[in-house]
Amino acid sequence: MRLLLLLSLLCCSALSAQVIDAERSGFLSAPNGRAGTWAPYRLVLREVGGDTLSVSSEAPGVKLTRQVAASGRSELEVVIPVYVGEGAKLAVGQASLEPTLPLRRIDPDYARPYVAVFSSDPVYARGVLPSTPRGAICDYYELAGFFGDWRLLDGYDAVVIFNPLETRLPAGSQRALAEFCSLGGAALIVGSFRFGERAVDLPPPAEPQIMQVRDVQLQRMGYGAGAIYRVGFDELRLSQSAPDVIIDALRDQLWFGGGRAPAGVPESRVPPLRSPMGPSLPSADAAPGPLFWGLAGGLLLLCGLAPVVAGRLTRRAWPAQLALLAGCAGIGGLALLQARPLPTLEVSVLVRNGEGGARSARVFLLAEPEWTETLTVDLDDQARRGLPRKLPGRPGWRAWAEDLPLVEQGAGRGSPVQLAFGMVGEVSFRDFSTRAHRGETGFSTDDAHLLEWWLEANAYRGRRAELQPLEWRFPERPAGEVRVVIRGAIGVTAEREGG
Repeated sequence: MRLLLLLSLLCCSALSAQVIDAERSGFLSAPNGRAGTWAPYRLVLREVGGDTLSVSSEAPGVKLTRQVAASGRSELEVVIPVYVGEGAKLAVGQASLEPTLPLRRIDPDYARPYVAVFSSDPVYARGVLPSTPRGAICDYYELAGFFGDWRLLDGYDAVVIFNPLETRLPAGSQRALAEFCSLGGAALIVGSFRFGERAVDLPPPAEPQIMQVRDVQLQRMGYGAGAIYRVGFDELRLSQSAPDVIIDALRDQLWFGGGRAPAGVPESRVPPLRSPMGPSLPSADAAPGPLFWGLAGGLLLLCGLAPVVAGRLTRRAWPAQLALLAGCAGIGGLALLQARPLPTLEVSVLVRNGEGGARSARVFLLAEPEWTETLTVDLDDQARRGLPRKLPGRPGWRAWAEDLPLVEQGAGRGSPVQLAFGMVGEVSFRDFSTRAHRGETGFSTDDAHLLEWWLEANAYRGRRAELQPLEWRFPERPAGEVRVVIRGAIGVTAEREGG
């Protein structure tokens, strides 16, 4: 028995070594990586065989899957998002790999944005936009390999594209860039703005605005919570301070058009340490159906008729008792077939509006453990483009935050209010939160938990924004049988200085 177990372990080790090349696999962003987000990872597979492979990237409470066409090739490279944090794991069939995490963890910082730079000439890109202590932290990629999925750009604050030769970007890049910007990212295009796909159903950006950044003129097009900046290649090349022009343009978006950074830590897709959900609702009771009433009626008939029938057949008491016990046991067994209460999934959503027709959402999920332990996302599903992350949950519940790009806003449930200088209207933001909890505002008492959480994180930053309660519908049907309850929905429109 021990020999068979040893042989099976050796076979599994050999299979893993044949399928995943651990030495050549690694993060494309290495040595950089933002903890708590997903980063692009090159997975090298050898001796794959077969027509298709199922590749999965796992994190605590989350699993991303992708089908890859192998076509009988002996070697294959797959670029897939991988979690930068403890618990990250890659699996291909029976083989698995725990990736080596980036050594340099990049925290969100207004002073130094984390930027993905794409160029057909990486040497030139490094010279124009180097990583400096007073500038940006940059990862450099080939322009021809621009990512077709925004989830590969998850950890970045901004994207810079050098495209002087009007190279057409790969298919999928236009949607990926639009989704990235709708979530609050900034994109700067130096040169041409051409994509591999032409007819794409995407919301249009806002009208271009002409800006003067140092000695260079560029265009800014707002796109949801983010923005797209465009500058001519020759204009930037002739500039006396090209690196500063790029950094200033990115900071214009990250600093909300201000001349100095807001206070506090900038917003990012790193999951919050505290869930904004209110106290969980009590478990739902299953509504009695026809089976319940039939079994209840059968039990009453059994208790009423069994003693009478047994008394007429015999004067002994034990036949009636035995019949009652057998009948009750049968009815109890049939009662197990009744529909049980569905597990509850509580949803709160923060919709981020902005310029143009694009908007995004961060959805907070709180679920009873009977629903699921792991949220699975099919990266090949073009209809579902979200990315969930595990949150600390309450005892007996599980929690996630999911970022959804390009969502519908939903109708307003009340009048919007203005946040400026820590005041909501004429009262301080904390007093306004207290009134919301009491039901004294246009926000519901369920909205109040999400509202208070957002105000505590943003009101002291010198931020100005418009807040509004929303009627919001979950955009997709959750997997499995579950009772969905919308606990709160608010819309946030950040305002730029001077806007």
